[in-house]
Amino acid sequence: MERVLQVYGNRDAIENRRREKHELVIDHRFPMERWGQSEPAHNVSMTEEQIRQKFQLLKKDEGGNHNLLKSRACEHCIADKKRGTPLGIKFWYSGGEEWPVQAERGSDAEQGCLGCGWYDFQAWREALNKHLAGTDISKNISSSLTKESKL
Repeated sequence: MERVLQVYGNRDAIENRRREKHELVIDHRFPMERWGQSEPAHNVSMTEEQIRQKFQLLKKDEGGNHNLLKSRACEHCIADKKRGTPLGIKFWYSGGEEWPVQAERGSDAEQGCLGCGWYDFQAWREALNKHLAGTDISKNISSSLTKESKL
């Protein structure tokens, strides 16, 4: 546990801020609901890269529980075959809203999680920021406001 906290510098993935360790939950990127079987024991000598591939840190304090939000989103994805929308934002850095692979459980199902913000919030945020940087947002907003004012 300490090693995962150290790798991430006690920084939660969603709010991107340092927290006390009692305010953090070590989250498996690939949700337990999709494992299909028990997870093998963790190698205590995992490399930093292996830790970053397998885990992220999520907030759990009196202000909210991001691990619970992620769990609920994953449960809905399994039931509806529609991937989650963190913070209500319909953006996936790979694929789209529909569950993209045949496998629903087991190691092959992890490919279906790639692109979902709940799976890797940092990668999701970086891809979203790149997408937004390539869009002239102020022009789009100005255009929308002009159209609304003419109504």
